[in-house]
Amino acid sequence: MDIKEAYKVLGVSENATDNEIEKQYMIWVRRNHAYQNQPDPQKPFDIEAITTAYNIIKHHNEYGSNPSQEMKSFQGKFQHFFHYYKLHMVGFLVLVAILGSIIQSGINNYQEKKELASLPPESLSIMIYGNYFDPNNPSNSLSDNILAKFPTWERVTVNMNYAPTEVNDSIDATLQQKSAVTLVSDKSDIYLMDAKNFERLMNNEIFQPLEQIEPTLKDNIESENIIYAATTEDKSEHIYGIVLKDTSIFNGMPVNDAKKIAAIRLDAKNKTNAMKLILELAN
Repeated sequence: MDIKEAYKVLGVSENATDNEIEKQYMIWVRRNHAYQNQPDPQKPFDIEAITTAYNIIKHHNEYGSNPSQEMKSFQGKFQHFFHYYKLHMVGFLVLVAILGSIIQSGINNYQEKKELASLPPESLSIMIYGNYFDPNNPSNSLSDNILAKFPTWERVTVNMNYAPTEVNDSIDATLQQKSAVTLVSDKSDIYLMDAKNFERLMNNEIFQPLEQIEPTLKDNIESENIIYAATTEDKSEHIYGIVLKDTSIFNGMPVNDAKKIAAIRLDAKNKTNAMKLILELAN
């Protein structure tokens, strides 16, 4: 499948942005899951072909080539290049590419820092993690609902990471891989998860015992909403998760009735505010 065919199969234009590509792919994912729940699972589309097209487009946008044709294309261009050009031109072009990459990276970093500097200080960053929400639905209502509860806070950042709890097909496998990659670079203060994903992330040992942040925590929250756990490094049980009793912060967002569990990252920058949110939503 070449890149032009991939765009047609996915159903987006060749000028589609990364965001439009992600949204279109998630539309196919939801349609695929909807058909799986019907008595007659026969579908008018090939989800495997759509997934292949999606991966080809993502690979092309990131590396500038089609993975299925990359080797043949590379060999042909490599031989053609050295047939007409001298070796010193290779070094020149590589140098130009490196300098261009460095300059572009510097410009992007400058613009990003400039944009961040113009924003009010971040009071809290939240990761919505799991499969209890619609990843294509804007998260503005969530941050607005939290700011309404804490009027003195200036900015709440919400990151959404869709992670299936079960792998039933290649779509689920791809989504789980994407969620794992996102976790590597994510630095959100607090995670709001379903129960299965909480157990999965506990194995990564990225959360902090909550009583270390608030020693009187268990005295202020009903015992059935407190989740104890141990790690490979520390066999003694500590409080790592709190079940949210108040889910009004999700008003305006389509979420299911799955239990929502809050946990705070070890390297969180706003632990005090994260704990304030937990105490607010646990009672």
